[in-house]
Amino acid sequence: MTRTRRAALALILLAGTLAGCSSGPPPDRPPPSRPASSAAPEPDASPGARTPTVTLKEAAGVVRAILSTDDAVRATGDEPYALAQARDAQLPITVTAFRSTGLKPPRYVWGEPTLLVPRLDRFPLWFAALVGRRDAGGGSRTALLTFMRQYENSRWQLSFASLLNTSTPLAVDGAPLGVALDDEGYATPLATRDESVAISPHLMAPLHATIAEEGPGGFAAGLIAAGPQTTGYFTEVGEAKPQAKRLGFLYDSIFGATEFPIYALRATDGGAVVMYSLTRTTTWQAQTANALGVVPVPENARWSVGRPVVRRKLRVVETQQYVAHVQPRGATRLSEVVGYDGAVTGVNGE
Repeated sequence: MTRTRRAALALILLAGTLAGCSSGPPPDRPPPSRPASSAAPEPDASPGARTPTVTLKEAAGVVRAILSTDDAVRATGDEPYALAQARDAQLPITVTAFRSTGLKPPRYVWGEPTLLVPRLDRFPLWFAALVGRRDAGGGSRTALLTFMRQYENSRWQLSFASLLNTSTPLAVDGAPLGVALDDEGYATPLATRDESVAISPHLMAPLHATIAEEGPGGFAAGLIAAGPQTTGYFTEVGEAKPQAKRLGFLYDSIFGATEFPIYALRATDGGAVVMYSLTRTTTWQAQTANALGVVPVPENARWSVGRPVVRRKLRVVETQQYVAHVQPRGATRLSEVVGYDGAVTGVNGE
């Protein structure tokens, strides 16, 4: 879909919006699951009246089991086992973690999770968790992880993982990440097409892609706040194009929504915390002015092509995962991106 068509579609959609499997390690090397083609299940109108299908105790066990197993398979370089624990956008990201490092992916020390468990009554089931993460160099970040169990006979798998911006408060008025919890500690899920918030969750990804490409002059700038992963991308691409042209290249970078699940939880201010994915596809093409006739490969993509340059054309795809705080409908403040992580997950050189 071209940028113009996508922006038009997003505007049309926006106008409409505004008018029992074990939680332990999986069995030996099962086949990895395929990405989901639809969003998370739609909650009913009165989620607080139900006994939750996923309990806080079960969710805590799932987090501990998956993260401890993840560390073990990273230590041994066991990529197939790692892939069995991943799904959706985390599947290609996990492939990159192993193959870009020669099966020696980075390892992390994880803290105790703060659980964000919605009351759901049907499959697929999911929940999120805020977990402190320390890398080998001692750097610490807070990750927002989302786990999904697709069917009754499915295992729990990691579906989504993002890192909160260092400026993002971990609690707002005592609520973790501003997510509203009931008296029993459970969160309220939002339907992907919920219209009680400024941006319906299913529109967050296409509108984010639009502001990344159109910047502060585009219509999405009136909905999403400026920042490194929004208008910052527009600035970055705008500066890269003339630089590439002087070196004899055509350069472009486009953003798009994906079919991976969208997760949303009600916030204490009446808005929502939304988790979603984008792809970024960047291309370089050598022109006749480029005497060498080759395209240099960025370092983070060389693991895929095995060389520092390719002839004529290079295409690099990134899978990106975002967390956004969406304002309640009618609010004057803009919705903002509060978390991001991603990786190069596809490279094609000619």
